[in-house]
Amino acid sequence: MHITETRLTPSRLELVRPLKTARATYTVREGFLVRLVDEEGRAGLGEAMPLPEFGTESLETCEHVLRSHLKALLDQVMSDSLDAIEEAFMFPRGDPSQWRGVRLRVEEDLPEAPAADHAVELALLDLLAQRREIPVSRLLNRAARSEVWVNALLTAEDPRELAEEARQAVAEGYRTLKLKVAGRPLDADEARVRAVREAVGPEVNLRLDANGGWQEREAIQALERLGLYGLELCEQPVAPDDLRGLWRLQRRAPFPLAADEALASPEAIPVLLGGAADRMPAARVFVLKPMVLGGLLPALLFARQAAQRGLGAYVTSSLDGVVSRAGAAHLAAALPSGKLASGLGVGKLFKVDDPAEDIYRPVEGRIVLPDAPGLGLSR
Repeated sequence: MHITETRLTPSRLELVRPLKTARATYTVREGFLVRLVDEEGRAGLGEAMPLPEFGTESLETCEHVLRSHLKALLDQVMSDSLDAIEEAFMFPRGDPSQWRGVRLRVEEDLPEAPAADHAVELALLDLLAQRREIPVSRLLNRAARSEVWVNALLTAEDPRELAEEARQAVAEGYRTLKLKVAGRPLDADEARVRAVREAVGPEVNLRLDANGGWQEREAIQALERLGLYGLELCEQPVAPDDLRGLWRLQRRAPFPLAADEALASPEAIPVLLGGAADRMPAARVFVLKPMVLGGLLPALLFARQAAQRGLGAYVTSSLDGVVSRAGAAHLAAALPSGKLASGLGVGKLFKVDDPAEDIYRPVEGRIVLPDAPGLGLSR
């Protein structure tokens, strides 16, 4: 594979209304779109939308690394990496599990930049899948599913508005609802969780996301009280670096805890997975954000490691655009299990007018992947 043209375009997405998490309140997301063209005129798309609060580089660092990557592609400095990608995904001989990630770092002094790496890797995978005339999902896993169940992210603050938002989501076919907690008094969070549960009844899955916003003592109290409302799981109840606290909480919690932001630290992975075979993992579920993990391939390899230990995983977006969400949907379809709904139904949170949104818009709580080569988004 030879790259003959590259393009880097700034991207900006405004949210319909502010989204509050325990770490920040978001009104806009900024990043870059990547377009790579090969020697036969195919175009592969990638996207970088850094989220420093969740473990990525800054916007400025992202742009710097992206420009370095794209220059290296044009200079063919990465030719060995491109050949390795093609060989790893040469079906039926190849084995993608043997590929340990796109080796993009051609300059030793480049800073860590998972969002930039994600963008270029996604564009390369899009190109390669087009060359193979298969969807990206089947490039990642020949037995990939054709559809992905997704959760609805509820964003209202007022309990009454939240209840109405929940009822509407269930009417649209969502089986799993997700609610941001922490960063406010526990009484307020309980009122919000109670309003949602009363609005939708006991059969709908309800998951919480604390974004690491509780101290361990706060988390113990919160999980005890909020757990009374029948929770599917809770994402990242304590700070990402508090692995011992997460381990202790999972021993007490009557439902799974999911590690999210903690995955941004490579040193945390052995602890999260349990390390030695006789050691209990720090969490029972893992939230895979390709933008934070540096691409689809690192995320997929981690999901396979987790599955070997009997642990679950699902994919979420990083509040990013449709190109990234398309890649995340293909990754979700390629995971060892599709039991847990992925967090990819966030397109409606943005003020956008892009026909591509319709391709990956959830219908009745699921995304049906396009039966087209690559991501199905070539422009």
